[in-house]
Formats: sequence, C-alpha cells, structure tokens
Amino acid sequence: MAQEVLAVATDATHGGLGADYAPFGAEHVADPYVFSGRARAEEPVFFSPYLDAWVVTRYEDAVAVLKDHRRFAISVLRARETRQTPEARTILARSPILATSLVQIDPPEHTRMRGCISRALSGQRIAGLEPRIRALSDRLIDRFEPDGRGDFVARFAQPFPIMVIGSLLDVPEADFPQLQRWSYDVAALLYGEVPPEEQAGCARSYVAVNQYVLDMADRRRLAPGHDLASDLVRAVEAGEAPLSASEVGSMLRILLIAGYETTVKLLGSCLLHLLSRPERWRSVVEDPTRVPAVVEEALRFDGPVLGSMRTAREAVELGGRPIPQGAAVWVLNSSANRDEAVFPDGETFDPDRERPAGHLAFGYGVHFCIGAPLARLETRIALERLAARLPSLRLVADQEISYRPNMILRGLHQLLVEWDRP
Repeated sequence: MAQEVLAVATDATHGGLGADYAPFGAEHVADPYVFSGRARAEEPVFFSPYLDAWVVTRYEDAVAVLKDHRRFAISVLRARETRQTPEARTILARSPILATSLVQIDPPEHTRMRGCISRALSGQRIAGLEPRIRALSDRLIDRFEPDGRGDFVARFAQPFPIMVIGSLLDVPEADFPQLQRWSYDVAALLYGEVPPEEQAGCARSYVAVNQYVLDMADRRRLAPGHDLASDLVRAVEAGEAPLSASEVGSMLRILLIAGYETTVKLLGSCLLHLLSRPERWRSVVEDPTRVPAVVEEALRFDGPVLGSMRTAREAVELGGRPIPQGAAVWVLNSSANRDEAVFPDGETFDPDRERPAGHLAFGYGVHFCIGAPLARLETRIALERLAARLPSLRLVADQEISYRPNMILRGLHQLLVEWDRP
C-alpha cells in the first residue's frame, strides 16, 4: 500500500516543488519562510519525496486537516524513523514506557488521557505559579546581570523552563542539568539530524528520561506531595483517572520534554524579534502591558513548532490535489501562520496587528497544545522581568544568527546580548 501511495503521489507531482523541499538544507534551516511563501503562491499542497508525505502550506487547508481527526489521524514522521540506525532502534525498544503518547493518539483514547492531565494542569494551578515564575526569572537575571554581556539562550532561555517545570513537578534542582541534556538528545534524535555514531547515546537518553518519570511516579505513589505528578498518581489510585502507570509516565515525559524544548525556543524567538528593532524593545520597557501581544506575534511569526503530521484515513482532496488513503500529510503550521489571506502583511513582525484569526503555533482542534497557558505565562513573565531589570538590553552587533536543524522545532543556537552594567 505504501509503495502504491508513493507511486501515485510522485506521478501526480512530477516536476513540482517537492523536488526543491529540503528541510535540512542550510538555506531552509536558516529561513524556512522563503520556501513556504513560494509554496503558498505556486503549489500550496505538494508531494515531498524526502518525507514521503504531502505538504500543506495554506491556513485554510491546514485548519481543514488539523480540525478533522476523523479523516486525518495524528501520526509521526515515518520517513525520519527510517534514518535511525539499527543500534538506536534497538535501544529505543527497551524503553520502560510502553503507552502511546498523548500526542500520538486520537479520540476516544486521547479524550480519556487529555481529560486527566487537563484536570491536573488546571487554570488555577497555572495562575498560582506566577509568583514562583517571577522569582525564578529574577534569580536567573541576578546571576548574569553584573556581566554586561552573555548568550541569552544559554544563560536564560535554557535553564528557565526546566526550573518552572521542576517547580510544577517538584523535581530536585540537582537533576535540572541532566534533564536538559536528555531533552536535547531526545529532540535531536526524533526530529533532527544526528550523525549515526551519536544516535545510540541519544537513544539511551530517551530510555533514561522514561525511566526517570516512571521512578518519579513511583515515589509520588509512596509519598505524595502537592505537585502535579502527585495529583496524577492520586487520581489514578483513587480510580478517578483511568490511566495506567505507563500512561502517567508518558504524560510526565511530555511535560518535561515537549514543554521544555518549545519554551526555550519561544523565548529566543521573542527576544530576537524584539531586539532586532530597538524601538520594539523600548516600547515594552515603557509599557509592559504590550508584552502579551508581543508573545502572540512571535508565536505567529516565528513560533517554536514548524509543523505536525497526519495520515489520511480516506481518499480526500486538499488545495485541489487528490490525497490517497493512507498517505502522510505534513501540515506546515509555520507557513499557515504567514498566509496573507488570513494575516495581511504576514511576513512582517507586527505586535500591533489586529488578530481576526488565531495562529496555529499551538495547533488546532483536539490536539491543541495542553501546555499553551503555561508557555504563555512563562514567556510573558520572562519578558516583563527582563524589561524591568535590563532596560538597556540590545543585540551584540555583527553576530551570526543560526538555528538548530530540526524538522519540527525551530530554535536558535545562541543569542548574544549586552546591556549597561548596574
């Protein structure tokens, strides 16, 4: 079946944009929006031989796919898995978590699992974290404020989210550096370009983080606290949450890995686009109430998640193209977020723009990101505290801005900044 689908798709799109789509090419990694803008104009739905998938670039088509889990099942990047070495796949098979992840299943199983984590990750709990998040922001700024210069990614964007998630889960601070390393390895292995000789180490990190969250759940079962992990375990023990131990572990892993990686990258994107025009930074220094709009515009314009994968459950049509049953569909949320038909002057970063439609940075439909309120809160508070503490913050001149190659996550290698010492 897969070979038939590929043959039909390839014949249908011979000579199209698919041959030019190179998501790990240097030009694409540096700026994927040049190609996606071209695709929206020339061939908004095209077949990619590299991904063995149909690529969707316009907002209307993207929403049509993301909102319809009955016709488009959530799936993984199948073509990427084939690039893992046999040794890496063998190690991954040893993972102690056997449950399918929340981000890989559709209703009704998805509804059952999401309901449990939604209750534990309530709006009240998120709002209650604000004083703690503010204190963590100041604590990090205290460490580097006297320096007058540094890499924002390394000094703030990377440690900050793991400190917040650590507070939410009551993780020992001594574990933070290890969790950061595991998270980086897992994201690189699953969605990046890892040399064959390094894949086994990344696979071991995946197994290690799974064991870590399972051990965490076991400890909370024996000695529950007031953290989110304890609440999940208590709900399971009381029969209120129909989850297995493996499912609890899979949800804790999502919080640690997905919640961490996306926020790191969002923080870097926000600050880059603010500081690239000094008047933007001055505007939030003078009026911090502008920060939420900045965060939303950064999510739309250059968010941390490039796309999401689906599989067509039946033969469908998208953007005038016939999609065979069983074909993979790669939805470029990042391209849809710049669609001029929905976002006028969409290729321009403009925090003051009117927002007639919602961006797709957190997805759409039943798989809308469950951690979106926390990510927004973390980023807002971080920018508010940076503006208050470092009003003279600016980019170091003539630095190279580069991004880590990754199919799904878009994030800076580093962001060199400087400020007037106190």
